[in-house]
Amino acid sequence: MKVRDLMSKKLVTLNAGVFLSDAARIFYENNIDGAPVVDDDGMLIGLMTKTHLIKAIAKQTDVSTHMVRDVMTSNVFSLKDSMQVDELQQNNLISQYGRFPVVNSRHQPLGFLTRTDLVRYLSDKSISMAEEFQAVLNSVSNGVIATNAVGKVTIFNPAAQAITGMKAENVVGRSINDVIPNTGLMRVLETGMAETPQKIKAGNSQIMTKRSPIIKNGKIAGAVAIFQDVTELQKVASELEEVKDLKSTLDSIVNSIFDCIVVVDKHGVVTMMNEAYGEFLHIDPKKAVGKHITDVIENTRMHIVAQTGKPEICDMQKIGDHNTVVTRIPIVKDGEVTGAVGKMVFRDVKDLRILARKLTSLQSELDYYKEELRKVQGGKYTIDSIIGSGEKIQWLKMIALRAAKGNSTVLVTGESGTGKELFAQAIHYASERRHGPFIKINCASIPENLLESELFGYEDGAFTGARKGGKPGKFELANNGTIFLDEIGDMSMSMQAKLLRVLQEREVERVGGTKTSPVDVRVIAATNQDLDAMMSQGTFRQDLYYRLNIISIHIPPLRERREDIPELCAALLGKINRSLQFDVEGISPEAMKILVDYDWPGNVRELENVLERSINLMDDEGDVLTDHLPPVMRRNIGRIEAVNNEKKQELAGIMEDAEKQAIYKALEVAGGNRSKAAKILGIHRSGFYQKLAKYEIKL
Repeated sequence: MKVRDLMSKKLVTLNAGVFLSDAARIFYENNIDGAPVVDDDGMLIGLMTKTHLIKAIAKQTDVSTHMVRDVMTSNVFSLKDSMQVDELQQNNLISQYGRFPVVNSRHQPLGFLTRTDLVRYLSDKSISMAEEFQAVLNSVSNGVIATNAVGKVTIFNPAAQAITGMKAENVVGRSINDVIPNTGLMRVLETGMAETPQKIKAGNSQIMTKRSPIIKNGKIAGAVAIFQDVTELQKVASELEEVKDLKSTLDSIVNSIFDCIVVVDKHGVVTMMNEAYGEFLHIDPKKAVGKHITDVIENTRMHIVAQTGKPEICDMQKIGDHNTVVTRIPIVKDGEVTGAVGKMVFRDVKDLRILARKLTSLQSELDYYKEELRKVQGGKYTIDSIIGSGEKIQWLKMIALRAAKGNSTVLVTGESGTGKELFAQAIHYASERRHGPFIKINCASIPENLLESELFGYEDGAFTGARKGGKPGKFELANNGTIFLDEIGDMSMSMQAKLLRVLQEREVERVGGTKTSPVDVRVIAATNQDLDAMMSQGTFRQDLYYRLNIISIHIPPLRERREDIPELCAALLGKINRSLQFDVEGISPEAMKILVDYDWPGNVRELENVLERSINLMDDEGDVLTDHLPPVMRRNIGRIEAVNNEKKQELAGIMEDAEKQAIYKALEVAGGNRSKAAKILGIHRSGFYQKLAKYEIKL
């Protein structure tokens, strides 16, 4: 049952601007104890009760001048009308609140649900469940005997009476040992261990019984035995064996009932053919039974499948003027092939082509609508969408997940193309606001004179060209969700002041309007500028910076996390392949080295553009090679290698000079004795002579 079905629909609402004296009169005239408070759009913003009035009077508040908003409770726990009542019990909400306003999807109140209503409903449900349990217990064919913790019989159902020949009124309340000696239930009570099904003999009957303990709050509260007279079941077991072959055949037919069906035994003889197949072949299907399948259907392989046991799925078969598509499946019993069932999937390949075209068309439409939906929602990236296994990116993902747990403002910084919006969306979709909207706006792409109306909306006639009826701003559209303010560093000082007020007051006022509207919005801002330097220059407000920079996430440029480039390339190649309908396999080691060594001033966005350009220049599908990369990247590698060679040469010269100076110093200490000098340097004498010759050192 849903909340809307249980709630009281007698509803009186109050406006926040109503005087307390008028609220008291409304309570008296409608004989109510409280009422939800709504705004001008009819959405729930608070709750006003008689208790609020009494407290106001006790404080000598002037009820003729003070309004409902002065005393109402703003933090109200409301229920959606579509919520299941059982959820309230599971979430333990009954004990927390005594009265629940019920609202629709637009947060407009529809009625009230009280604790009394819930308790009455749950009580009726418990009684109903008990009655249903008793009815089930009385209707089952298995005997059921249950005892309490001390072995007194508490349940003895009609089936137990029929099997044992005893009456429930003579059994319930007595000790189980007095009723059925050696039943085993007392043993279960003592050990707390369940006993597997056992067969026992009772007179001329065979009884199958199973015993289990009843555990409540970790303690043994009783035991239950379930038993059945299986004497009759054993008699029919032999009869069931005789129909196993028929059952196996019928199961296969049922699974293929909607198309042309034919069944053969292991010798290839037709045992069944449905009317659909007979109509297709223009024969009486009953006359086909008993004939070999090759005499009935041309080009068939049913007899081969019945012999080999190997299924043939969606195979082409020429039957008359039709190129059909058929499936042949072996029938297996006890590990042995006993026949085969054939199903015609398509009566002609033309039908398959028509279906393929329809599926292609539907897939195109689906892709289009999915893309449109993605545009409306602003994309849907999660933490898993952030590619990279390096230490820096893993740490940032951990910070993003922690930030998602709260509602604090987040400031994302980093160079252009590093993925600031990706992190913003990942935080939103990992938070409790994931079901709310994600609204993004680029503060640098909108002229300053339009940015205010875009952010906060405008009223009808606010300016020339304003839409009739006004327009909500991005903050209102993001209510109960997240707003992403990209390029916040490009916002003017005047707009910064207005934004700061919204962040502090959590309410917006439309352009040309006179009233404010509360908004429940989480703000994530991003910039590629140095806000500290801008504050020093006086172009960014310090108070706004401190309001935005509660949680800070700085995304490093790609050149500082080169270890993630191979993983990023793999993900981007998959995305580009799907977009351009290519099948590029990967990137050659030489090309990958160029990509890793490049500094990427445009970061991940530049990497994606380079890969897309390279794929478009490829003659055939395969790996991206160095020749496919932009010339500037290849020239850059040449310069790097030249610099490296030059550095190697310089290093070699430095080492030679040091070695030469060491030889001179050793000879000086050894007084010109070359053997002693070699020992001082720790090298062999022959090697020492070679170095003397190399550096042309003469004594």
